[in-house]
Amino acid sequence: MKNFRLFLALASCFGMPGIAHAQSNVTVYGNADASFDVITVHGQPTAPTLRFQRVSTNGSVLGFKGAEALGSDLKAVFQFESNVSFDAGGSIGTSRSSFVGLSGDLGRVILGRFAGPARLLAITLDVNYTNDSIGSGNALMGKLGGALASNPGVRSAVTSSRFDVNTPNAIAYTSPMVAGLQATVLYSANEKKSAVPGARVNTSSTALGLNYAHGPLWIGSVFERVTEKNELAVPGLAGVGANEALTEARLGGMIDFGNATVRLLIGQTRAAGSLGDAKQLVWGLGGTFNVSANGKITGQRYHAGDISGSSLGVPGSRFSSGADTGATLYSLGYEHNLSKHTLLKANVAYLKNYAKTATHGGDGYDFGKTAAGFAGDGLVLSGMQLGMRYNF
Repeated sequence: MKNFRLFLALASCFGMPGIAHAQSNVTVYGNADASFDVITVHGQPTAPTLRFQRVSTNGSVLGFKGAEALGSDLKAVFQFESNVSFDAGGSIGTSRSSFVGLSGDLGRVILGRFAGPARLLAITLDVNYTNDSIGSGNALMGKLGGALASNPGVRSAVTSSRFDVNTPNAIAYTSPMVAGLQATVLYSANEKKSAVPGARVNTSSTALGLNYAHGPLWIGSVFERVTEKNELAVPGLAGVGANEALTEARLGGMIDFGNATVRLLIGQTRAAGSLGDAKQLVWGLGGTFNVSANGKITGQRYHAGDISGSSLGVPGSRFSSGADTGATLYSLGYEHNLSKHTLLKANVAYLKNYAKTATHGGDGYDFGKTAAGFAGDGLVLSGMQLGMRYNF
């Protein structure tokens, strides 16, 4: 950090364009996280057992953030953060939590792309550091079994649900902490615009989060709604409207005993509108235990119940019957801090898809980026992960 500030000072002296007015309170931060994973997939129709290895960078990031005092306790704040997939190489941009805004005694307002209340709640209560692991609850939360993968307004393009990714084109207000309570309100326009007749799409989302902290107790709740309005091209007609909606309600909490924690998260995902009516309850129970000053055991169990409701309303849906459409995830790990910045970790995970649960390499319940081409109902996945994280 000192070297970075020295570079800025020297650049200013030599009149380098675009750097002369850089603020000295800009912070460079990030982490380098990599693991060696061994994944086994059981139950494919064409290949009963598939075993492979991979190196994962588990959400490694590079970021810049800063603040400028404007007077009267008001500050301008910004953050640019990018994924760094250094196992395979790639560009650096602002694909993670990136925003600009104002912060003061009355709260904070930011605009950009960042984690919404649902994602933040899941990260807080997952036993795996930053919720990036083969044992993460992201494998089950908010997905409705992957049945909504063909609907871009209500489904993420990656293996996490629409509620567990950084929300694009968003504006959010976070209140100050009052008697342990803090609220967040978010709106996202998503900007899926088209003036072509028969192809107009309007997607938006709103979210409300409320957290409470008092001593060892922390409780969080979230309600988020994503809506998508389509004008579908139909021969002989100017257009036929289709309205889709997906809602997510979550409630969870954690008790910190000092050398141990207990965590609980419950979420209900519901589809409505042209999707028909379907809902699913997912819950997770986990905990951590410090076995030494630097070592910690982690463990959790997440369970996705059967999908219920009249119908998903998706043509060709695999879930014409709601029975056996859930899944269960188990995770057990160990984390050891070599220093303030360096962490070693080991994790094993087991995920059982039920008989009528579809998994399509990311559309359904799985570990994320599991393998190209694997698909089937009732797959069982197991994995082992050994890795290291360096925070700076």
